[in-house]
Amino acid sequence: METETARTHAEIVNEASKWGVGAGILVTALAPLSLPILILTLVALLPLVVPLVAVALVAGVIALPVILVRKIGRSVGRIKPRRPRRTPPEAAPAPVTGH
Repeated sequence: METETARTHAEIVNEASKWGVGAGILVTALAPLSLPILILTLVALLPLVVPLVAVALVAGVIALPVILVRKIGRSVGRIKPRRPRRTPPEAAPAPVTGH
């Protein structure tokens, strides 16, 4: 029984080794092509990125004045002196009559 288990483990290791060697051969053969493929992919995707950059710039041009106005409004609000709170007049002290 142990020999059968050992055989199946050996077969699994042997098969995994074959797949590993095959993958290594493919990677070695295709590695020199990876950089040109990446560059061509980036060049092909460039027309899709340009409209996104344009939309981001327009949003920035619109958002910048809004943010600045809000920030200036907050700064002016801090500088403005606050009105002192009106306190109700104090009640007159009770007369001391000695009773």
